[in-house]
Amino acid sequence: MLTRESPSGLGLVRAVLSAQPDAFVYAGARDPDSDGTEALNALVRAHPGRLEIVRCISGDEEGNTVLAERIREQHGRVDVVIANAGISNWFGRVEDTPIHQLTEHFAVNTAGVVVLFQAVYTVLKASAHPKFIPISTHAASMVLTLATPAGYTSYGASKAALNWIARKIHFENEWLVCFPLAPGGVDTDMAREGMAMDTTGALAAMMEGNTVPADVAALRLIDLISNATREKDGGEFIVVGGERLPW
Repeated sequence: MLTRESPSGLGLVRAVLSAQPDAFVYAGARDPDSDGTEALNALVRAHPGRLEIVRCISGDEEGNTVLAERIREQHGRVDVVIANAGISNWFGRVEDTPIHQLTEHFAVNTAGVVVLFQAVYTVLKASAHPKFIPISTHAASMVLTLATPAGYTSYGASKAALNWIARKIHFENEWLVCFPLAPGGVDTDMAREGMAMDTTGALAAMMEGNTVPADVAALRLIDLISNATREKDGGEFIVVGGERLPW
């Protein structure tokens, strides 16, 4: 399995190592040698032979290709790729949104997933049961949150484009399980920072009482992904509980 983790959020790696004792995990980090990866290194020591920290920068074509080649050399294939790198650095109305913020969000949240998919395409296809799961959000729905005053302009638009990409990947690759997966309300640094940036208070109102700890959300995500099939889930917009979300 390949997933992208931040030093402050190791839930997916822990969940896989706990729930799937035979799994080998590649945990992507911007700088595997930095002090910020000490928590990941502690997991490497606790699970020898099951976890490797690898350089993985969203949108880095050369670096993603090198990563895929390393996976091919060591294991010949990758069974599951969770494309969970993402940013949410701006909240505001459309007329106030700096174009560089919009561009950066699309570069990371949308184009970065395409770069990763292109890089791992061959090693995914070598798997007997390949899954490529981009992590999306309720904010990407054109129905659920668009009318709220929360300033999702950059984040929501880039994730809505990601949903389109994920569904297109589904239709173009009959051998693959692919769908955008929304984790629901999760107590993360990104969520707390988003509430602080959203001066309307709408995001805080939506999140209040509706979040779960990151480790709990990670276990639910891994369980859903493990049981996902192309026939049942492929090309759908799914939330962590298994419900279908409107596009």
